[in-house]
Amino acid sequence: MQSALTGQEVLQHFISCCKKRSKLFVPDSPRQEQVCDALGDFYEIDILFDAIDEYVKVNPGPFIIFDFAVQSKKYIDHVINEKKSRNSFLLMVKETKKRMELE
Repeated sequence: MQSALTGQEVLQHFISCCKKRSKLFVPDSPRQEQVCDALGDFYEIDILFDAIDEYVKVNPGPFIIFDFAVQSKKYIDHVINEKKSRNSFLLMVKETKKRMELE
């Protein structure tokens, strides 16, 4: 398992996702630091960052980190399921390619 993120790293990623998609991020101090710390401690880094990306992409905004935290389980599950599906598909393609090469 990867090391825990700091709340500041989570917050910066969230803000950068909003900027990348030209969506409004609304600061919610001091609560946002505590929420980001909790998210960074609880979830794996790559899955959390992918879930934040998905959340910002799908929702119109404006964004407050607390709103993401409330819905985080939904987005984390979505990211995990997408990764499993992608990996399963890639494995199937790899196995098919092997079989075709043997024939």
